[in-house]
Amino acid sequence: MKITNLFNTTNVYSKSKIKDKKLETTKKANDSFVVSDKARDFQTVLKAVSNTPDLREEKVNSIIKKMEQGNYNVSAEDIANKLLK
Repeated sequence: MKITNLFNTTNVYSKSKIKDKKLETTKKANDSFVVSDKARDFQTVLKAVSNTPDLREEKVNSIIKKMEQGNYNVSAEDIANKLLK
């Protein structure tokens, strides 16, 4: 088999290099980051919730005092109503 036009095949590779350089220049757009309104609202709510205490200490302390004094009585009917809600 006789191979001719050897220089023509090398031109194919050089042409592809030129195309690659053109692609590199078009891909250099700046990236941007935009936070949606919903995400901002979620972040605000999350921050507010994280700053609030988990327990209502005043209520817990008053119940503990009543229990220690023997004055804390809850009727079975009140417990059943709370369970059913």
